[in-house]
Amino acid sequence: MEDGTFIDEQGSRRLRDTELVVPVVVGTCAWWVGKKANDSVTHRWTVYARGANGEDLSHIISKVTFELHHTFTNPHRVCLQAPYEVTEQGWGEFDINITLTFTPDAREKDVSIMHRLKLYESESTPNTTKKPVMSEVRPGGAEGGVEGGAGGGAGGGAMGWVYEELVFSEPVESFYRRVLAEPPRRAAELSCQAWVLTFDEREEVEKLKECRARVAAMVAEVRKDFEGAAR
Repeated sequence: MEDGTFIDEQGSRRLRDTELVVPVVVGTCAWWVGKKANDSVTHRWTVYARGANGEDLSHIISKVTFELHHTFTNPHRVCLQAPYEVTEQGWGEFDINITLTFTPDAREKDVSIMHRLKLYESESTPNTTKKPVMSEVRPGGAEGGVEGGAGGGAGGGAMGWVYEELVFSEPVESFYRRVLAEPPRRAAELSCQAWVLTFDEREEVEKLKECRARVAAMVAEVRKDFEGAAR
């Protein structure tokens, strides 16, 4: 269409050669319980999903589902509003599947992220009750029209991080315009808010945007060539 939109297979009007970028971070925060530790409980921990700088994501994400180890009571935990977090206690590290479900008008598939619960800094670092073990990572990929993007860096100790973007490629027009019109708000704070990192990496973000713009232009050229050859 001349207005830069097209109708997808489900009948939704989408914006051609357009991207909506949403920074998201998932992570865990684990506290050693000290002298209270026993064979079944050595740490209290929290797993969470959040906006990169504490932004409210409720206008984009309708729920976050955390799949804990099957030995936990009710391992399928659902958060319908921020803070998107689950706090538990135990003794072992394991993989947690975190699923982001978007608002219905996004018309996109869920995105699943696998994150490893980290309880210990390293074998040579002694346990301490004075600070938690932090672990934040980027999603490793996505399905449907939403993709994960790389970038960022790392902090000291166990507080490693990687800046991540969820990219809605050629989003539904009404969803895109609604999200852009939403005024920015702070989300409810996480229980471990004092320990999480901020991601005010403006130069890196601009570089990522420039790269994505070049890729979008290349995709547009390939599409034009393909459509021309098909005629």
